[in-house]
Amino acid sequence: MKKLSYLFCIFLFFGLFLNTASIANNQLKSLNLDELFSLLKAETDEKKARKYENQIWQIWLKPKNEKINGLMNDAYYFRKELNITSALESLNEIISKEPNYAEAWNQRAIAYYYQNKFDLALVDIEKTLELEPRHFGAMAGRAVIYLRKNKHDLAKASIKQALEIHPFLQERELFPELNEKNNN
Repeated sequence: MKKLSYLFCIFLFFGLFLNTASIANNQLKSLNLDELFSLLKAETDEKKARKYENQIWQIWLKPKNEKINGLMNDAYYFRKELNITSALESLNEIISKEPNYAEAWNQRAIAYYYQNKFDLALVDIEKTLELEPRHFGAMAGRAVIYLRKNKHDLAKASIKQALEIHPFLQERELFPELNEKNNN
């Protein structure tokens, strides 16, 4: 259970710091999501895959609307401070103003996870995936929740779905049976 909590914390806070990360390769900055997802799926080098992953997160986490961006920054700050109630207030406001912004739903799912409100988190994950079907982070979060709910088969299916999009997803470590050498 410690490994599960540790990996999920990495997953949760990973998105928090990506909006300030810089990618050395300027060419990546001009790629759109479709191009980045194609490159990520085809990548055989984990280090390069991480660059594509980081760029995808940067796009997801940076809404074009400055007011919404400010609210997202507030939500990150509150979550970092473990003020989940205030984070949820910011995320609820974002969702009410921009209901098609997938990352707001995903971030709210994470906040619900912090509160052990797994069913609410799963609802928001499904909305995230409705809006962005390639959201490997939401799929990984869903897998972790299913593991917490002792639904191993559903968790494994969710990770398999995510690995189809992101072959180097860190949460794959939760399922040693899915390692390449065991999956030939």
